[in-house]
Amino acid sequence: MKAIDSLREQFNGHISLVEKRPGIQQLYAPLYHEDGDMMSIYLDIAKDVELSANSKIIISDHGLTLMRLSYSYDIDTPNKERIFQKILAENGITETDGTLSFDTTPESLYPAILHFSQVIAKVCNMRQFKREVLASLFEEMLDSFIDQSLGKYNLQKSTTPLPERDDLEVDFQLKPNNAPFYLFGVRDSAKARLVTISCLEFQRAKLPFKSMVIHEDFDKLSRKDRLRITSACDKQFTSLDDFQQNVSSYLERELTH
Repeated sequence: MKAIDSLREQFNGHISLVEKRPGIQQLYAPLYHEDGDMMSIYLDIAKDVELSANSKIIISDHGLTLMRLSYSYDIDTPNKERIFQKILAENGITETDGTLSFDTTPESLYPAILHFSQVIAKVCNMRQFKREVLASLFEEMLDSFIDQSLGKYNLQKSTTPLPERDDLEVDFQLKPNNAPFYLFGVRDSAKARLVTISCLEFQRAKLPFKSMVIHEDFDKLSRKDRLRITSACDKQFTSLDDFQQNVSSYLERELTH
């Protein structure tokens, strides 16, 4: 029995193959995107070929999944790329120049097609957690900016000024002169409270330092958290944009005193 005949039985006759070019067959099957469009799935096999049990069949999308995703969502940052590659790795999918593919055999063709369709759905659904991805980019964008713009100030990351208190970690340390600057990225109230405690403990230990806090959104914090962190820290930037625009002039003023 040909692989396509077996496949028709498993899909209860609701499929067809159309040759798009020699060796490339497009599969028309009841596998749909959320908006009702049929998924673009291709089998890299010759038309009407007789396949042995050990023959290799390549299932692919010929780049159409990422093209579809790009209409509403771009994989344009290292964080998004990591998420995309994790989806592929967890499902054994190969990506080459934008084309997703999966190798299988005639005996496993039916479950392999179902598996491949599920991966297409997962990739297309990356747009649904767009907000979560963007929110998680605060630390990434902060790290990237500090690397590029402040690396000249003897930058160190994830330092513990008090060796006996490894729970009090500084996100970034700049040391342009004898006294270091401790920089903290703050996304939420939990981090704001930890930064407040850290700065107070460093002060209690009489460490010579100046603290600098970069908020994702200062206004998101509760009134009490805003008061506490303002009392404990030397300098705050209310947003990443504020930090990017003003940190250089702030450091220059500090270093001339």
